[in-house]
Amino acid sequence: MNKILITGATGHIGNRVAHLLKQDTSIRLMTRTPEKLSGFGQAEKIQAEYGDKASLTAAFKDIDTAFIVSGYAAPGQRALLHKNAIDSAQQAGVSHIVYLSFQGASAQSKFPMSRDHFQTEEFIRQSGLACTILRDSFYMDLIPEMFGENRLMRGPGGDGKVAWVAREDVARTIAAVLSNPSAYPGTFNLTGREALSLTETAGRLSKLTGKKYTYQQESVEEGMLWRNQLGAPAWEVDTWIGSYVAIAAGEVASVSKAVYEITHQHPFTLEEYVSQHPEIFHP
Repeated sequence: MNKILITGATGHIGNRVAHLLKQDTSIRLMTRTPEKLSGFGQAEKIQAEYGDKASLTAAFKDIDTAFIVSGYAAPGQRALLHKNAIDSAQQAGVSHIVYLSFQGASAQSKFPMSRDHFQTEEFIRQSGLACTILRDSFYMDLIPEMFGENRLMRGPGGDGKVAWVAREDVARTIAAVLSNPSAYPGTFNLTGREALSLTETAGRLSKLTGKKYTYQQESVEEGMLWRNQLGAPAWEVDTWIGSYVAIAAGEVASVSKAVYEITHQHPFTLEEYVSQHPEIFHP
């Protein structure tokens, strides 16, 4: 039996994956808040977090395949939290790790989180464990949030394009890989069916909703100035700006067929997603 661990089981991705595999009695759901998983009667639930190595030892015990979702912390610290999970998997004798990384992950990425994801990927490779690295693009359902209440997105994204992907497509792909991990060794980009510039994205939303959406190009300095006035930590500001600079550099522009090749279902287009999920405009 393939005993599967799903980390971040109450999070946006982990919870979707858990629902897709909820009929499988061989899953263990890891979260800091197991009381939120009352809808998973048959699944084993365990309280653990990346910063608590003792809890990770129990979480990874007797696991064959582990899905490791990224945690939340400043770049560098985040990769070390992931390393705690990887080390625990290695010590527990896990056979296969499935890690959710990010498109364009590299040591030279303009996006701090992508550099962090690449460091995590290196930790996994150094562990010697069999692995599947799934690098998703920016999430389609976050687009309205990026425009905000005024339907205006500002950032140094230039004419760079984004191969937006729906969280549902990412979760379906993860679930398929977890069910048969040995069939999918290596690294896969998870994207939608097309890449759109931020201006094109605004235009599509305007057409879909009948309301005016606008993308406004700004310099890095301009973006840093107003974001630093929001009271967020400096590393979050660097991350916000870095995401746009990475878009401008083309780091998330390439379109992959991996979602279809793994799930045998085409990923959502923006039009299809908005049609089926109008709630994204009212979070």
